[in-house]
Amino acid sequence: MNAPLQHDPDREERRLSALRSYDVLDTPKEHEFDEIARLASDICGTPIAVVNFIADQRQFFKAEVGLGVRETPIGSSFCAQAILEEEFLLVPDATQDSRFDCNPLVTGEPHLRFYAGAVLKTTEGLPIGTVCVLDYQPKSLTELQQRTLRVLAHQVMAQLELRRILKTQARELAVERRLSARRHAQASKLGQISDEARLEEERYRAAHGAGRVGVFEIDVPTGQMTVSDEFCRIFGVPVRKNYFASTFENLVIDEDRKAISNDETRHSGTAELDVEYRIRRANDQSLLWISRRARFTVDNGSVNRMIGIVLDVTEAKQKDARTQALLSLGDKLREVETTAEASRIAAETLAHGLGANRAGYFTIDQAADTFVVDFNWTEAGAASLVGYHSLAGFRATIDRLANGETLAVPNVAEAKWLAADAASYEAMGVRSFVQVPIVKAGTLVGVLFAHDDTPRSWTNDEMAFAWGVADRSYASLEKLNAEAEQRLLNEELNHRLKNTLAMVQAIAGQTLKSVTEQDAVSAFTDRLRSLSAAHDVLLQQSWSAAHMKEIVEAVVRPHADPWRFVISGPDVKIGSKAGLSLSLILHELATNAIKYGSLSNSEGIVEISWDTSGEAADRQLVFSWAEKNGPLVSEPARKGFGSRLIRMGLVGTGDVDKRYLPTGLVAVFRAPLGLVQEVG
Repeated sequence: MNAPLQHDPDREERRLSALRSYDVLDTPKEHEFDEIARLASDICGTPIAVVNFIADQRQFFKAEVGLGVRETPIGSSFCAQAILEEEFLLVPDATQDSRFDCNPLVTGEPHLRFYAGAVLKTTEGLPIGTVCVLDYQPKSLTELQQRTLRVLAHQVMAQLELRRILKTQARELAVERRLSARRHAQASKLGQISDEARLEEERYRAAHGAGRVGVFEIDVPTGQMTVSDEFCRIFGVPVRKNYFASTFENLVIDEDRKAISNDETRHSGTAELDVEYRIRRANDQSLLWISRRARFTVDNGSVNRMIGIVLDVTEAKQKDARTQALLSLGDKLREVETTAEASRIAAETLAHGLGANRAGYFTIDQAADTFVVDFNWTEAGAASLVGYHSLAGFRATIDRLANGETLAVPNVAEAKWLAADAASYEAMGVRSFVQVPIVKAGTLVGVLFAHDDTPRSWTNDEMAFAWGVADRSYASLEKLNAEAEQRLLNEELNHRLKNTLAMVQAIAGQTLKSVTEQDAVSAFTDRLRSLSAAHDVLLQQSWSAAHMKEIVEAVVRPHADPWRFVISGPDVKIGSKAGLSLSLILHELATNAIKYGSLSNSEGIVEISWDTSGEAADRQLVFSWAEKNGPLVSEPARKGFGSRLIRMGLVGTGDVDKRYLPTGLVAVFRAPLGLVQEVG
């Protein structure tokens, strides 16, 4: 049955009061909110999407797709449950969720099954509604779709905050104009009763300071700005009420200057109102991402003011960048072929994602009491640690890493448990670090690390990123090490198989030396050599698959000069079974060509080609052997083992078309491409 809603009367009253402060209930539909609902529906692939607010006894839909109503009772509301969550609620199948399996919208019309909602929260953390999507079928959302819903929820709140701020400022401007039109004595009198207004302003500033929201107003004709204290703190300038707009325009990095407003675009009213750009803070030169939302006011047909807010969205941008970095890391690591390359890519990704000045991976050799840094990424001026280092100066660190503990130290000098290792870190120029261990069978074997030359705190998002890099890197290193071991095993097997083939040839030579038909003996040993040649090619690909051209060249090479074979075809890989089958067929064809066909004289050639035809599951490999410039040939009356091999075709399909033309033998083999590419 549905879980009862938790009820805290005091918090509920504060929540409803916050909702009323935005003055959004029962307002008409608006394009800005309709676009958010439509985008949520499109991104998540659901027939229903809403931007809704949870009032006392009802939920009001500011925007909706697929519902056709503006409000519903709260009793059957999914969203009333969603606002009890921290920030997101995902219900893949409501019939399997005890909170909703008895909901009338689930058990009856319209038979809802899926729900996902991102909570709309005020700067004080009070939930007032959701941006949500619903479906009639069970489903789930990708991480990207969930993150998009959260971003859309943040955009709704940014719109509401901006509107509330603009409304407040409009009231203040109206008061200011009235004051300027009255006599100074009247203004003085009003000033005596402004304590409450000042108190409200202090609350306003505290709320926006906590949310990293700065407020500004530009007098367009003069370029003078009135800014809040938090606005000054975001841009890293001394706190004061008035600046020229150019002061802040000059802090925007060159690549983003085109995104911001300037004197010309403000006067014409053509400046983009909702933009994002990067700045270098005036006081410490740190790079910040700024999201600016603004509106123009017009007086007598001319733009006179630009009013808006700025938000520091650096953390959100960094989080998105780290998510993309992890996705890219996974793609890159799938392509690497060596552990050194994997270590290099992981180190660069970790360093850039954390903004560290050094990152890398080291392995532990407990027997030698050393650790080895094979590769590390360093920024300009930072020393490389590549090479061997003694573990003796890092006992405290290694003891904790050996227990599988991830270490995040904001200041080496202040970490008492690291006192014994402090001198070693000082010698390396390390003031703070993150280290993620890899432990196999209870033994510490390696560590992914990021170092910085200044003390710094490591956030939860940064730690999650470090773990993400470590997980992907360690998986890649394990795969590469396993492949290296497999190659070593294959080389040993190859050595033993070659010895076996050589022994078979020797036994055959000794056993059959008295046989009168030595041609048969020679054909047998030649077939062994062809198998050996194909085996060598397949071994290079770990017996998984080999390139068609490599097998063809390896098998025909011993039979004639290279110019006598014209080899062409697309890059096609074939499996080990097809590779061995093709090698035997090519050997028989080449042997017959030497005896009777185009390779029996000094001018003949063989054109060997292949291609694929057909669509999808019906796709076929077509392989052709065409002899030219040889003597006249005819179909042999006697069919030996070689002829039977050829008639069997590729991987035993039997699909062979042989024609004895005046120009020479032409043989065309066909087989399903999927069968040819099967491994094993």
